[in-house]
Order: sequence, then structure tokens, then C-alpha cells
Amino acid sequence: MKINWPLLAVITWFLAFVTGVWADMPNPINLTNILGFLAFVAFFVYYRVTYKK
Repeated sequence: MKINWPLLAVITWFLAFVTGVWADMPNPINLTNILGFLAFVAFFVYYRVTYKK
């Protein structure tokens, strides 16, 4: 079984971001969550560009 480690990292990052936002539920829109989301988007774009077939 071959594991796609970069995709697993992207999924894990997204789950960590979602749980972090859920933990801040009274006020989910704050600087920390915005920076986390931008980091996720940047990592996801990097993954898509780097691992194109």
C-alpha cells in the first residue's frame, strides 16, 4: 500500500484548522483563524502545483 503523504498532510492541516475554528465558536472570525486559513490555502496551492501529474 502506497500512502500519499503530502495529501495526508493537507487533510490533517485542514482538520486541525476546522477544529481550531470550532473551538473558537463564540467568535470564529479572528486573526489567528484567518492566518491559519491562509496558511492552509497556501499549503494546498503548493501541494497542487508541486504534485501535478
